[in-house]
Amino acid sequence: MAKIDNWSREQLLVAFSLYCRLPFGQFDQRNRDVIQAATVLNRSPSAVAMKLGNIASLDAEIRASNRSGLTKASNADRAMWQEMQQDWGMFALAMGDALPKFGLQPP
Repeated sequence: MAKIDNWSREQLLVAFSLYCRLPFGQFDQRNRDVIQAATVLNRSPSAVAMKLGNIASLDAEIRASNRSGLTKASNADRAMWQEMQQDWGMFALAMGDALPKFGLQPP
């Protein structure tokens, strides 16, 4: 079985940026934004969609609406969610800085 590399901080920032832009129901491997992110992150569209679902599991607004994300949020996902909650402004800047590293434009 092939070893799966952990997500880097920059890759997670791109995933969080996508999470912030897409509605919950669009975390799908066939979504063109998910496919584009997967291509530049060297991940499969399924892996990106799953990452978005795992991030959603940390979102109190999602849980409060009787929806849920996936159940495999990593420690890095949790730490990044906490970082986002503590200082949104700095986190937003970090997301914006990560996008061009993968050839993506900030929204």
